[in-house]
Amino acid sequence: MSPRPQVDFTRLMAAEGIPTTIEAVEQELAREVTTAGSVITNDSRMSPFWRLQRAIVVKPAMWLLNSLLIGHVLPNLFAATARGYYQDLKAWDVGLERKGAKATRGLVEFFKQDPATAVTIEAGTRVTTERINGRSYTLAVTDTVTIPAGLATGLVVCEATEAGSAWNLPAGYFCILPTSVNGIERVANPVDWITEPGDDEEDDDALGLRIQNQYSVVGRYHIDAVYRSMLAAVAGIRSDNIYFEHDAPRGPGTANAYILMEVGSTPQALIDKLNKHVSHDGNHGHGDDLQCFALPDTLHAITLNIWPRAFLGDQAKTLLQTEAEAMVRAAFRETADYPTITRTTPFGRFSFSRLGAELHALLPDIQSLSFDQPDIDSERAIPRLSSLTVNIHE
Repeated sequence: MSPRPQVDFTRLMAAEGIPTTIEAVEQELAREVTTAGSVITNDSRMSPFWRLQRAIVVKPAMWLLNSLLIGHVLPNLFAATARGYYQDLKAWDVGLERKGAKATRGLVEFFKQDPATAVTIEAGTRVTTERINGRSYTLAVTDTVTIPAGLATGLVVCEATEAGSAWNLPAGYFCILPTSVNGIERVANPVDWITEPGDDEEDDDALGLRIQNQYSVVGRYHIDAVYRSMLAAVAGIRSDNIYFEHDAPRGPGTANAYILMEVGSTPQALIDKLNKHVSHDGNHGHGDDLQCFALPDTLHAITLNIWPRAFLGDQAKTLLQTEAEAMVRAAFRETADYPTITRTTPFGRFSFSRLGAELHALLPDIQSLSFDQPDIDSERAIPRLSSLTVNIHE
C-alpha cells in the first residue's frame, strides 16, 4: 500500500490564484480599493491608511488563510491528511474505529535452582529487560503460579505493565528479576513467547491506510482489500504489513497472507487466531482458501566497525558501543526504540550506507564506521539478526 501523501496546501492554493503571502494580500487589497474608486494619495507602506488596513484586514486575512484554512480545514477534509479526531470521523464514515492500545501478554520461563522443590511465583512478580535507550521494559506475572516438584522450569503467564508494541521483544530480552524469588535461579522469555501481541493506539497514518483500503471493501468480494481489512483490525497488525501471494500455492482459489509485526517476530498464537477467524469461523469467500503465515525470516551475521573521535575516554566508548548496537537492533525490528532509524522490509533493499548515515546523525562521536556486509535484498522475507558484533577501534 502507498504511504499517505505529504500535501503542500499553500502551494495548491497559490496555484489556484489565491493570495497566500502578506505581499500578495496587500496587492489584492490595493487592487480592490482602486477598483472601488477610492484614491489613496499616500501609498507609502508607513502611511496611516495602510498601517490600519494591515491591522484590521491583512493580518486577520493571513490568519484565516494560513492557520485556519491551510493549517486546519483543508488537511482535515481528506483521510490522506486528516489528524486526530477528524481522522476518527473519516473512519466512522466507512464503518471503522481507531484501534486502541493493548498490553503484550505471553509466557516467561522461570528456571528453578532445585528441580526437586516446588516453587511458588506470586502474582505481580516483575520481570524486566536491560536498559534499552535509557529505559527498561517490564512484565508482571498475572496470577500466582506454583511450579511443581520434579520440573526444572515452568512457563508463567506475564503481561506488560504498560500498553504498546515496544514490549513485543524477541526471545531473551526479558531476563532480569528486580526482586529475587526464592528458589528461582533466572528467567527468560523463550522463542515464540507472545500469546497476545501488544500494540500502541493506532496512529493517524495506520488508520488512514485502513480507511483507504475500506473503499475497496464495499462490494464485499473476497479480494485482497476484504482480507486486508479483516486482518488489519487485529491489534498489532498494520495494513501495510500484510503481504499476499496470489500464485495458487495450494491450487486454484488459494492464496497466502504473510504477516509482519512492527517489533519482534510474528507470534504463532496470532497466526493460529487469524487462520481460525478466516477459515473456520466462516469469514472467507465461496471457494476461497486463504491461509495466514508469519513472514519468513532470513538470518544475517552483522559486524559494525566504529572509529570514535580521538578525545573519547573508555567509558564514553563503551556507551557509544552500546548505543550503536541498540540502534542496529532497532533497524532489524528487535525494538521500537529510535523511530528515525530505517527498518528492514520485505521486497526491498536494506541499505547499510543509509543506516551508517543515520548512526552518524544520532551519534556525533563516531568519526568513521563501516559494515562488513553488503546490502540485503530481502524478497518475500524479513531480514533478522543471527548475531551482531560492534567493534570499537582506536
